[in-house]
Amino acid sequence: MDMKHVLLSSKGRIGPRIFLRGLIVLTAVFILVQMAGNFLSPLFGLLAYPMVYAYACLFSKRLHDAGHSGWLFLLFLLGYFVANMVITGLFLPILSPVAFEAYSVFGQDLAGLMEAMRTQSEEFEHLTALPTQSSLLLTTLTSFLLTSALLGFIASRLPSDPGPNRYGPPHASSAPHS
Repeated sequence: MDMKHVLLSSKGRIGPRIFLRGLIVLTAVFILVQMAGNFLSPLFGLLAYPMVYAYACLFSKRLHDAGHSGWLFLLFLLGYFVANMVITGLFLPILSPVAFEAYSVFGQDLAGLMEAMRTQSEEFEHLTALPTQSSLLLTTLTSFLLTSALLGFIASRLPSDPGPNRYGPPHASSAPHS
């Protein structure tokens, strides 16, 4: 398996097994980038943006194997954002209660919050501090893993075209065995 082709080229086709292997590699790299961004420098978080290209290449080739356009990756990307927001909303109060409490306070009327901060600054100090990225790390990683698993499962279950299609011949892992 040529990971360079799997992750950096949108041309061709890949079967479900190679797709899942590529997804596992990308997921592991993303987790390392998130942790480096939390514990070493926030600049590492910028590395997550070029990874979208690798995800697009990976999903495009899987979609090609099923006979669909790689542009349908945009639906997976939209699904990722929606599912990630829902899962984060569900897990934020459980996995990051300090961050949830802080976000709840910021959701209140800003004018009332500002007045309360002026009059009772010591009392509200712990509530008005923005949650740090590390307090959100567990929730971020959990929602990312669950969302990636869901979308990876959906993409891997797409039926492969048994013969050649407009995107090329079937990949060895998706060709029927004789």
